[in-house]
Amino acid sequence: MTTFPAELSAIEELAHAHRPVQLAVLGDLVQVLSAAPAVTHLLVRGSLATGTADRLSDVDLVVAAQDGELPALMENLDTLLSTTFGTLLPGWRDTIVGDLGGVGFVYLLPHEGHLLQLDLYLCPTSGVEAVRSRIGPRLLWQGPGANDPVEDATRELTARDIARAARSAPGCEQLLVQAMVLHAMLRKRLARGQHYIAYGLLHDLHATCRDVIRTALVPHSRHHGWYHLPDEVGRTATGRECLTELTQALSSPPLPTPVQADDALERIVRLSERIAPHATASLANEITAYRAYQHNEEGLA
Repeated sequence: MTTFPAELSAIEELAHAHRPVQLAVLGDLVQVLSAAPAVTHLLVRGSLATGTADRLSDVDLVVAAQDGELPALMENLDTLLSTTFGTLLPGWRDTIVGDLGGVGFVYLLPHEGHLLQLDLYLCPTSGVEAVRSRIGPRLLWQGPGANDPVEDATRELTARDIARAARSAPGCEQLLVQAMVLHAMLRKRLARGQHYIAYGLLHDLHATCRDVIRTALVPHSRHHGWYHLPDEVGRTATGRECLTELTQALSSPPLPTPVQADDALERIVRLSERIAPHATASLANEITAYRAYQHNEEGLA
C-alpha cells in the first residue's frame, strides 16, 4: 500500500500516485552520475522533460563529461550501470539518435518487473551548450568544472575518440545486443500503435540479421549494406541456408505484428547459435533474462 507524506494535499497525493515510475529511476541516475568526478552536467529531454511521459516512456538523459575524461567514462559506462542499476544488457551504441557531437547508448533497466529503456547521450562539456541550444533539454544538475576552459588539443582528441567509436564495426555479440534492444523498441511502438516507427524498426531488425550473417561468415568483407551479399555469403551451403532465412524474413509483411517482431528476433538468435556460437554463448544468460521479461510483459498485457 502506498503511503504519502502527511503534508501532501489531496491533489498532491493524486499527482504523487500517478507520477511516472521513470522519475524514481531518473532520480537514482542523477544521484549516481553526479558523484562521478568527470561529470559536469546532467540534463533530461523527451517526454520526462515535457511532462508527457507514460508507463512506456524512455528515460532520455544527456550526460556531459569533461573533455579529457570522456573517453574513460565511455569505456567504463557499461560497468557503472551494470553494477549500480543491474542493466540487462551492455549498452547498445545508438545509431538512430542524431549526431550532437557525442555518442548515444541505449540500456534496458529492470524496474519492478518491467524493462525501462534508458537513452543516454554522452557529450563533452565543451559541447553541452550546443546540445542545449539544438534540442532544449532541461538541466537537472550542474557540478564543478562545468565552466572550466578546454584546450583545443584536448577537444580535438576527444572528438577523434568519439568519431572512432562511431566508426567501429560491431561484432556478433554487439549485434545480438542490438537485436534485443531493437526488438524491445519495436514491441513498445506496436503497443502504442505507432506503425510508421514500427515499420522502420522491423527493417532495422532485418538489417541486423543481415549483418550477423555477413559478420560471422565474411568478417573481412569490404562491402556493407545489401551489396554483394549473395556473392559473398552464398559460396557455402551454410551461407545459402542463411540467405534463405533472410529471404523469409524479407518476405514478411512490412507492417509488423508482435508475433512477427518475436519471429525476427528468434531468427537472429537461431542463426547466431549456428554461425556465431561464441556470441550466443557469451550472452546466454542475458538472452534468457530478456526472453523472461518479454514473456512477463505479454502476461500483463
